[in-house]
Amino acid sequence: MRKLILLSFLAAFLLVAPSAFAATKTVSITNSAFVPNAVTIEEGDSITWTNSDSRNRQPISQDAAFASPILKPGETYTFRFTKDGKYTVTDALVRNQRGTVTVTKPAPLGSPSLDASKQTLIFGGSLALTGKVPTSSAGEKVTLRAEVLTPAGTRQASAVSEVSTSIDGTFRFTHTPTAQTTYTAVWQSTPATTQTSAPVTVTVAPRIGLGVVRKLSGRRVVFSTKATSATSYAGRSVYIQRRTSFGQWITLKRVIVSSNTLATQTTVRLPKGLSRIRVLMPKAQAGIGYVAGVSRTLLLVR
Repeated sequence: MRKLILLSFLAAFLLVAPSAFAATKTVSITNSAFVPNAVTIEEGDSITWTNSDSRNRQPISQDAAFASPILKPGETYTFRFTKDGKYTVTDALVRNQRGTVTVTKPAPLGSPSLDASKQTLIFGGSLALTGKVPTSSAGEKVTLRAEVLTPAGTRQASAVSEVSTSIDGTFRFTHTPTAQTTYTAVWQSTPATTQTSAPVTVTVAPRIGLGVVRKLSGRRVVFSTKATSATSYAGRSVYIQRRTSFGQWITLKRVIVSSNTLATQTTVRLPKGLSRIRVLMPKAQAGIGYVAGVSRTLLLVR
């Protein structure tokens, strides 16, 4: 009889276990925005939206195929995300407010964790990748694997580093990606068994340089600019932009880059007064494996 009761308990646990560990995160719908406006959860987790505004609101998502009932102030709506992906959430009653929900696949049970210190970095920069093995013991062998997106659109994978865990089972890698890279940590759990972490993808922006060569008469300025990454940008375009008093960036001039190593010079006439100047390389010009690149912002008075 006791054996029968135990088997029934185990069967019930297995039925509820997948949902028992699901998490719920909250998002406030305020007068001005979704707070936070970007949320990351795992498959099976839920988001609860709370109407923190003084008027009715209605969060909807075409990507996730849901629409809440109209929420009066103080009311909530919860939706469970069952598939990984990136979902846009808007408000059916208020224009120009949106948020994103990124749903990741959970790491397999018993695998190491892995987190990156940065999600996007500028070419030439490095990041830390940290994690922990389930045994929480020292001397465990962990290998960092990197899968790089090449200019041809293919993925090139390799083992880039190997470390041993600290006394609490934690580990740390430092790496400098040359283009968009997906990392995994591989743990040698037994001599014949390995466990792999959930993947972590880091994007890379080209390094965009901007400098003033000299100032000319008639409010003209000679700028120098350069774009650098692991791919050649000779013949690609960048855009010299000025920020308006309304906070918008407008293009003053399109510049063709001469090479990755030599700066390209160009002359731009600025309006009278203070100008905030930057250089933008759009993603289409940055190429496969890179996101858009932006230089520092210069303040000039002419």
